[in-house]
Order: sequence, then structure tokens, then C-alpha cells
Amino acid sequence: MLTIRREIPVRAVRAHALKNCLAVVHAVNRLISSDVDETSKQRISRSQDAVARMLELIDADLRTDRDSGPQPRPHFVTSQQIIETVRARVEDLAQTRRVRLSVQLGRGGLWSDGHDLAEALGNIAMNAIESSAENDTVIISSSESADGGQLWIVRDSGPGIPSELVARLGTPVASRRRGGSGLGLAVACDIVERHGGLVHIQSAPGAGTQVSIWIPCVSPA
Repeated sequence: MLTIRREIPVRAVRAHALKNCLAVVHAVNRLISSDVDETSKQRISRSQDAVARMLELIDADLRTDRDSGPQPRPHFVTSQQIIETVRARVEDLAQTRRVRLSVQLGRGGLWSDGHDLAEALGNIAMNAIESSAENDTVIISSSESADGGQLWIVRDSGPGIPSELVARLGTPVASRRRGGSGLGLAVACDIVERHGGLVHIQSAPGAGTQVSIWIPCVSPA
């Protein structure tokens, strides 16, 4: 299991979320440059959603830091809703890189901050896509445990990660990609921990990478 470190500045977390939004906008714009049909309209809509999300993040960053302000109230969100949100954020990036995206939806859901969990899972999915080669497949799956918890898995068939780096993943700066900051996985780990969950990484050079997220079932207060 990964050791969670809490020294991540709030502004750095939001900056990384903005970076992810910009990656979506960039990918969509590349795609619509050669499309003028209904598909393009759908892509433009996703681009607009990303821009709106960036504006919300910027607005929040201009106000009081998150840790000193009111926290979002948990609400029930299905696993399908979270994963479909993630799919909408990353599918254009996958198409741009010519990476196949396979989604396998399970049952159930959680009382949680769905926006944060989508951010965590989206970070991991983006890492998998960006680490994949053309014609590779990234699989995102969910399943419900007997006690109502959720297990989400992101699996890629990329180059894999050396064991010495796996041990350092989950901390800022540690990254398997050239030019990567390692912040995406660190943010994901922090969010999962705040939900009482665990992150586990299985990888080896040449064997791809599997990131598993387990979130326990917690009843509303």
C-alpha cells in the first residue's frame, strides 16, 4: 500500500486539476480541427464543460483555502456516475493518442464527495492513457464488495514501472513519465485516504500497470 504524505499545498492541488482540464481542452481542439459533424458538437460540449470546471476551480482558489472553509457534504453517488464522469474527461485524450478505452461498470455507490473521487480516478486514468502507446488499451472497471464498498481498477498495457519507483509513487515529483510531476497520483492518494480508502499499485517493466482503489462503505452521518 502507498504511504500518504500530506505536505501537498492546496494551491498545487488545484493547479494540477487545472492542468488536467487544459489537457482535455487541448485534446478536444485537436479533434474538432478536422470534424464539423454531430460528433464535433459533442466534443465541443465536453470542452465547454472543462472550461466551466476550470472557472470554478479558479474562483475557489481566489477565496479562502479549502482547509479553512466549509467542507462539501457527502451525498450518495453511484459508481457508474463517477466512472462516466471520468470517461467524459479522458476519452478525447485517449482518442487523440489513439489509445483504446474500455469501461466495465459494476453496481453500487458511496456516500462521498463524488467530485473529489472523480478527480482521483481521473488522475489515475489520465496517467494510464499518457503512459500508453498507440493501439494500447486502458481498462477502467468497478465492482461492489459484499459489504458495499467499491473497488475501482485502472489497468494499462504500457511499459510498466521499475520496482524502485513503485515504492516512491504517491509522493510529489515521483513519476513514471518523462516530464511528469507525480502530483496526479499524490492527489489521488490523498483524496482516497480522506475517504478511508486504500490505493495499491502492481507493475513491472514490460508488464503494464494496475492501480486499484478501494473505498469502504460509510453510512451517512
